[in-house]
Amino acid sequence: MKNVTSLSVLVFSLLLLGAGCTVSTTGTGSSSSSGAPSADAVEGAWAAGVVDQGGLSGDALAGTINGNAVDIASVTIEDWGDKFQWSFSNEAPSSTCGFTTGDDAVKFRSAELMEGTFTKGYETDVDFDEFSSYYKYERPEGGPHSVNTGWEATIVVTDFTESVGETNFGKNIGSAEGFVQIAFEDGQTEIAGAFTADVCEK
Repeated sequence: MKNVTSLSVLVFSLLLLGAGCTVSTTGTGSSSSSGAPSADAVEGAWAAGVVDQGGLSGDALAGTINGNAVDIASVTIEDWGDKFQWSFSNEAPSSTCGFTTGDDAVKFRSAELMEGTFTKGYETDVDFDEFSSYYKYERPEGGPHSVNTGWEATIVVTDFTESVGETNFGKNIGSAEGFVQIAFEDGQTEIAGAFTADVCEK
C-alpha cells in the first residue's frame, strides 16, 4: 500500500510539473522561484557526483542583497584547510584571490567542496560547523552589517579543479563552476544563477 501511495504522489507531481508548477517534495515548506534541485540531491548534505542543473537558473548570477538589486561580480572560495568560505560579492577584487572592502555579499561556509550538489530548505537543520550562511551589506553611514537568519540553498558544482596556478602572493588557485540559489527567510536577500569561482588556498 505504501508503494502504491508513493507512486501516486510521484505521478501527481509529474503531472503538475508538466503543467509548469513547482512542487516541493522535501517537506521544507518552501519552493524557490529559481527552480527545484535535482531529484538525486540529499537535504542538508553534499550529494557527490550529482551535477544536474535541475531547475536552477543558468543566467548571470544576480539577485538582491538587503532589498537592493545586485549583479554578482565575483565568486571566491577560500580553502581554510578544514572549511571552505564562499563569497558571492557585488564587487570584484583588484587581484585574483584579493580582498574586497565596502561590498555587499552573500557568504556560505561548507566543510567540503566537491563536484556534486548541496541543498538545504529553510526547515532543514544542519551542523553549524559544517554548513552556514549569512549576508552582509555596507551601511549608508559606512561600515559593514551582517545578517544571520534562516536560509535555504541549492549549490551545484559541475566542475572543480585544484591548483591550476598561483597568485602574486603565492596562493594556489583552483577553479569551480556551477549553479547556485541562496535565499534568506527575511525576504531581503536572494541570489541565483551560474557561477565561475576562484578557489584560493591560503
